[in-house]
Amino acid sequence: MSAELLPRDYRIGSRQMSAAYVAVGIGTPGVVLSVLNLDDVAAGVKLVLIAVVLVLFGWLLWASKRCATSADLKGVRVRRFTGSRRLAWEEIQEIRAVPNPNAAMNKNQPRVISYAYDSTGRRVQLMYVDDNHVDVAREIGLIRAAWEELRGPDWEQDPQALARMERQAVREGRMMAGMLWGCGIFFVALVIVLVVVIAGS
Repeated sequence: MSAELLPRDYRIGSRQMSAAYVAVGIGTPGVVLSVLNLDDVAAGVKLVLIAVVLVLFGWLLWASKRCATSADLKGVRVRRFTGSRRLAWEEIQEIRAVPNPNAAMNKNQPRVISYAYDSTGRRVQLMYVDDNHVDVAREIGLIRAAWEELRGPDWEQDPQALARMERQAVREGRMMAGMLWGCGIFFVALVIVLVVVIAGS
């Protein structure tokens, strides 16, 4: 992608937002009824708890719609659940798509997410630039092309930032390997327990 294809804007998909509305719509009555059925809690406390739950659910819906990633001629802006971050093209050290370590815990999580890395090598997740919302390989390729064009002729990669990024990648690789080993051990132990129970009955 070159500059003429900017701006790019990435937001939550209508399907995901509809699912969030349904989840809140189904979950809210259950939580409210659970609070109302608390026997040893004063009525005033119940009302406060219900108000807190409603505010929390409302905030989650608002924040989900507010979150976004946009790329324009000046750089990349990420609006997160709390706060926002703007990275000028020249201060970005790298843009990568990576496996999502949380995907194994929730089937609705994206399998691939993406990050931009700032001038110190700290990463900023590019909200909604994931395989639940876009063709990640294509969009990261487009954003990287804009970055390479707009970061300026004097841009140089910082060795310290690169080292930090590589350490982070190694840590994540070890964490993923640990999670896979843990799941494998749990599965084997479960099979052994089942065999022992079945054989003993």
